[in-house]
Formats: sequence, structure tokens, C-alpha cells
Amino acid sequence: MLSKKQKLLMKVIYSHAIRKEGVCLIRPIDLLKEIPLSSDFRRDELESNLKALVTEDFFEMITTDKKGEEYYCFTLHQNGYAFSRQIAAEKRAIVFKLILTVCGVILSFTLMRILTAIAG
Repeated sequence: MLSKKQKLLMKVIYSHAIRKEGVCLIRPIDLLKEIPLSSDFRRDELESNLKALVTEDFFEMITTDKKGEEYYCFTLHQNGYAFSRQIAAEKRAIVFKLILTVCGVILSFTLMRILTAIAG
């Protein structure tokens, strides 16, 4: 299970890599720019979160130097390609729980009205 910050980071990497057949070249500053400001993601957390994603086999990461600037080269692995399915499954689970809760409330309300009418 990915943390919130790892999901945000993976969304950015996935969106870049999927456009170029699973491989992309991104500067660290560009990664941070695409993460929403509301997430409180700091520069010093970037490396540790990237290493965690590499450990979980989402992608392979190579650090390169191009014209004096640091770049990350990402190559998606099987877990990386499955990331969008994982996010969709989490959304479906949340929607299912929400529908189940609403149905429970409606059932409780209906049962209360029936019992009130009987005891009435």
C-alpha cells in the first residue's frame, strides 16, 4: 500500500512515462512542480519516496547528469503499469462503501418508520 505522498509522486511519473511507452526523463524540480502545493511535499522527501517506489518495483530509476542538471530516468515495471488499475480499484472500493452506508441509513429510517407505525 502506497502512502499519500508516494501516490502523488507515482501519478506524476506514470503520466509522463505512459506517454512515452513506459520511459521518461524528468528533472527533480519538474516532479515537485507537478505535485499539488496542498500536499506538503518537501524536496528532502523526494529521494526517500522514490527509493521506496523503486523497492516496491514500480519502476527502475537512473540518475543522470545532462548539461549540468540532474535528471531522473524512469522505466516502468509491471507494478508501475498496474498503478492506474490500483487507483481505480481504490476508488471503486470507496464508492461501494459510500453506497453501502447510504443504503444502511435508508433501511434504518424505513425500519424505524414501520416500527413507529406499528407501535403507534
